[in-house]
Amino acid sequence: MRRLKAGSAEQVVWRARLVLGCLALVALCLLQAPGRIVPDGRLELTAEPGGFLARALHLWDPHSGFGQLQSDVYGYLLPIGQFHWLLDALSVPDWISQRLWWSLVLCVAFVGVWKLSNVLQYGVPRTRFAVALLYALLPRTFGELPTEVWPLAMAPWVLLPLVSPRVRSGWWRISWSAVAFALIGGANPMAAAATLVVPAVWLVSRARLKLLLGWLGFVVAASLWWLLPLASLIRYGGAPPGPRWLPVVGVVAGLPLALAAVHYLRRLSGLAVSRGVHRRLVPVLVTCLAVGAAAPVVLARPSGAVTAIPDHWEQAATWLDEQSAPGSVLLLSSTTEPLSALVKRSMATLTDDVKRRVDSGVGDQALRQELNRQGVRYVVVRNDRVDGTPALALHESLADAGIDRVAYFGPAGETRLPYPSVEIFDVGATTPGRLIPQSRLIAVAGTADDVPAVVTALGSAGDAVLGADAVGKFDGLPLVQTDTQEQAAEQQPSAVVLRNNQVGRSACLHVGVQAVCDSDQAEAAGEQDGLSRTVQLPAASYQLRGVALPQDGDALERLMLLPDAITATASSRAVSAPDARPGAAVDRDRGTGWLADPDDAAPTLTLTLPAAREVRGLRFESGPYLGGSRPAEVLLHFDGSVPTRTTVDADGYVRFPQRRARTIQIDFTATKPVQDARRTPVGVTEVAVLGADELRKAVDRNRRLPSYCGNGPNVQIDGVPARTQLAATVGDLLQRRPVPYSLCGQAATMPLRSGRHEVVVQPNAGVVPIQATLTKAGFGVVAAAPVQGVEVWRVTPAELTVEVPSASEQSVLAVAQNYNAGWEAYDSSGNKLTPIRIGGWQQGWIVPAGPEQVVTAAFMPDRFYRAGLLLGLIALVSVFVAAVFSRRLPRRRAGRSIRR
Repeated sequence: MRRLKAGSAEQVVWRARLVLGCLALVALCLLQAPGRIVPDGRLELTAEPGGFLARALHLWDPHSGFGQLQSDVYGYLLPIGQFHWLLDALSVPDWISQRLWWSLVLCVAFVGVWKLSNVLQYGVPRTRFAVALLYALLPRTFGELPTEVWPLAMAPWVLLPLVSPRVRSGWWRISWSAVAFALIGGANPMAAAATLVVPAVWLVSRARLKLLLGWLGFVVAASLWWLLPLASLIRYGGAPPGPRWLPVVGVVAGLPLALAAVHYLRRLSGLAVSRGVHRRLVPVLVTCLAVGAAAPVVLARPSGAVTAIPDHWEQAATWLDEQSAPGSVLLLSSTTEPLSALVKRSMATLTDDVKRRVDSGVGDQALRQELNRQGVRYVVVRNDRVDGTPALALHESLADAGIDRVAYFGPAGETRLPYPSVEIFDVGATTPGRLIPQSRLIAVAGTADDVPAVVTALGSAGDAVLGADAVGKFDGLPLVQTDTQEQAAEQQPSAVVLRNNQVGRSACLHVGVQAVCDSDQAEAAGEQDGLSRTVQLPAASYQLRGVALPQDGDALERLMLLPDAITATASSRAVSAPDARPGAAVDRDRGTGWLADPDDAAPTLTLTLPAAREVRGLRFESGPYLGGSRPAEVLLHFDGSVPTRTTVDADGYVRFPQRRARTIQIDFTATKPVQDARRTPVGVTEVAVLGADELRKAVDRNRRLPSYCGNGPNVQIDGVPARTQLAATVGDLLQRRPVPYSLCGQAATMPLRSGRHEVVVQPNAGVVPIQATLTKAGFGVVAAAPVQGVEVWRVTPAELTVEVPSASEQSVLAVAQNYNAGWEAYDSSGNKLTPIRIGGWQQGWIVPAGPEQVVTAAFMPDRFYRAGLLLGLIALVSVFVAAVFSRRLPRRRAGRSIRR
């Protein structure tokens, strides 16, 4: 009796210690970055769990990525999502909700190993406690996300019912094990499946094959709520996120290692006692190790942690949702968080072609047209963090495309210029659907990434389909060949589009006409020497036209020289862009300026007048955009005479006795940083020569280049040269805008024989070709019906209704969402429409000519997905009921322990 009382008292003590251990784990979680939300894989779980769970009830998600299949959202329905939803409903602060989830994960792991060790009678209470604590803390120490650690935390509970020493029925064991497995959820399917390895091995090793089969059946039944949605996802072209193998390996090996540690720590303690060491020393050391493992968790300051989602993101999302204009939102960032978690308007995907355009700092109407075809109405630029691409490049691309800012929120971000944290730009009117006549379609022999470039190059007001998508649906469409794919033998192309996919980025980016130069902004072009391709063409006469970009160098800068004006040379320059040329210091343009190379220890600037003049001083201007330092002391050489040292006063003046000179060499011997200078080399925005300042002449940015045949890129086809003509202004060259060129003179078209041809387009006159198009003479001039915008109503996430206007010819109804074969559409007569992929990615259906009608469309797999969720719920409830009521079986029918 006394032993029983002593054992009961010891159990009470250890249960109290268990509670204290859980409280310590809760405190640990609350102490890590208190008051701050830490990036945790799924921001929506804390930001807006209700909307997150609502979207999980449908397989098709129209909210993100131009519409797409759900990835793993269904796996969060239980218990992770419900846990966060409940706390959100109780108005618990987001950061506390996050820490309470972390606490639950750690406590479940801690108590699970403790109970399992007790049941298996491994070790002693001290070693069980120490190892359980270590098991809970180690994954967080190595930075694993709580979502990934959750299967590891639940692994002991999946095994525990199977090894319980109590007299239980087999139904009780397998049903409660299955319930525990169901509570892992499907957020990480591979890690969840890994928790079955140890229980399966346990049952097989004890020859409990019938129990094993029953257990597997119950496990499958309890998991149908996420297994069936996963099957739907895979069947219809989706795939869950790739598994991270470290959590999977941790689940398989972690529990056996923990149990082994509990067992062998007891032996180690016994060995220590035999050597005269106190029996509690080993468990205490392990506990200290666990506490030491917790230290990095507490002391670490995770990157990206915030006290809350900043107000400016909330304000931006509210502003976007208040706008009545249709169209999606495109965030120019590598991640759509946190906007996607806040905004109700659908989010677009940053495609490779759009990313290349905005990253280059080169924009034109083609960018705006492409966004319109994608159904994008608003573009959001985030400046609250560095995201790889200079903010200046994004802003210049949008400005050149005529896309204006309409709203902004938040303080200045982490950018060179003080842009607000979040800016919203309006692309212009767009519609979520279009009716494209067949006569406005072309077929592209290339990849989906080639389609926007082809449509832009041909100036098409319609759209394009990939050649493979048109087979059997639109036979006979004009074929356009690209340089990324060999020509199909069965059809001759009507045009060929050659392009440089990587146009690079200038070291000088612009805010209006103000240049901001920095060598770190520059990015080399992929093909600096032009385009050289071999193409297969049918016999015909061809027109050649294309697009070129200004190319840094002497040829470009010679176009900016003015007669009877001061010229300038320098010992060095920081960047090769024309905005930072030495002549920029004497061009009367405060938007440009000369900047010396940072490695130039003795920079000099030499001014040359058209003729000798009486001069009496200089005036230096250095603006903050230049990013250099102001001259403080200079050494002046007049026509090579003995130098004169003088200081530059606070107003930038250098005065000296009047003298006659034609050349003035300025050696900068001392500098003074301007307020916002970010580098030390001397910089000069303008140098005025007192007494000859009228010779400092401005470059007319609106002046068109002399128009003559031969001022464009050099073209050779099969070695035969052809001249081209360029249409550009000086401003286009200064700001690196795309400029068009075409064949000119008597050879405006070129007759070519059938076969392979070598096409070479090389730089000339300060420009480098980035695109060249060969088209049959007369191609694309046939009158065609216009493309019509249509309104799209989304009844549910997986259902659409479209009012289609009358069409005089067979057309394609295109909806600005990703193509998926699971979408089915029917016309007003109930006839099923043929699906087709538009633009390489958009959902479309072929609509015959006829009067106005209503087209309805539905994502058919969504029905199976929702039925799977319902069936899974029923199965889970059934397994839970079996687990609850199996405890009431008569003792004579109850099974025995299977621990041995």
